[in-house]
Amino acid sequence: MKILHVSDGGLPDPRVERMAMTMRKQGHEMVFIGGHRIGGQHLSAFSSAVTIPLGIGPSIVHDPRVKKRWIKAIKDVDPDIVHAHNVVVGHFLLETNYPVVFDDHENLSAQKFIFMARPFLRKTAARFLVRKFPDWEQQMAEKYPVLTVSEGISNYYRKFTTNIGVVINVPFLSEVEWIENPATRSGLVYMGGDFSWPRFIPTRDMTGLRDILEFDVVAGLPHKEMMSKLSTYKIGLTPYKLHPFHLISNPNKNYEYLHAGLQVVLNENFTHLFEGNPYIHQFKSYDDIRDVVDSVPSVDGMKIMEFAREHYIWDHYEHIVHEAYEKAL
Repeated sequence: MKILHVSDGGLPDPRVERMAMTMRKQGHEMVFIGGHRIGGQHLSAFSSAVTIPLGIGPSIVHDPRVKKRWIKAIKDVDPDIVHAHNVVVGHFLLETNYPVVFDDHENLSAQKFIFMARPFLRKTAARFLVRKFPDWEQQMAEKYPVLTVSEGISNYYRKFTTNIGVVINVPFLSEVEWIENPATRSGLVYMGGDFSWPRFIPTRDMTGLRDILEFDVVAGLPHKEMMSKLSTYKIGLTPYKLHPFHLISNPNKNYEYLHAGLQVVLNENFTHLFEGNPYIHQFKSYDDIRDVVDSVPSVDGMKIMEFAREHYIWDHYEHIVHEAYEKAL
């Protein structure tokens, strides 16, 4: 079976590649079409990968040439089934007869505030998309089986369908079982490129954090190198100021910290994701984050890695992906 993955993003993309590898292990061929550059593959899941330009918000919504380009590219692949990542490109499929699995990583209709926080010209262009997100999400959910990243987002889709599966953004066991536990660990780390941006987006606001904590920032490394680097630290930070969107989002950095043997400090809106996990430490605001960090006890990193390998592994979720494909076909 030939399976086509379509996304407004590019590669590498860990979730897209893990979804593809799940089905490739069943003997199927994987092809990728994305809206951004192809910068390589983390898991080498795809036999081919190409980019089709998307343009900005108004063109995605109103320019028929954009949709025509994408539909032609999809027809040229001639897939047996399409795995659509998010709605920006996924909605192009609504008027086709392809079997589709709809994989919503982002719940974009719940992130209107991010698009509206952009500079004026980019915000104006984004309005065309933002207005369409709720309709596209509903139409996709009513027509196709849905996969998503959290129970919070799945609850949103239950208004439209019961064909929903939650697959959280965690690694395959084979991606992490090689990680060694160093004799000593020290320091705090934040994984991500946010501090190089002109401004923080509302859901990742860390304004003033450097005045409170000393920590390193690690970003832009290949996955294996990133995990090796993380494993030298004691504490991983997901130190965003509280935002309601955190109640439904599920950042993969928390799981990568754990797999590298770090304890994690995050805000209290995320802690429902980690019930029963003794290596998660919550803060309420920047008024208490320093005290929370200082109170994190010393723990053998191998214990944390073993806990993560037991509880947060993609291998445990592959049957949910298989079930979505069965429903789509």
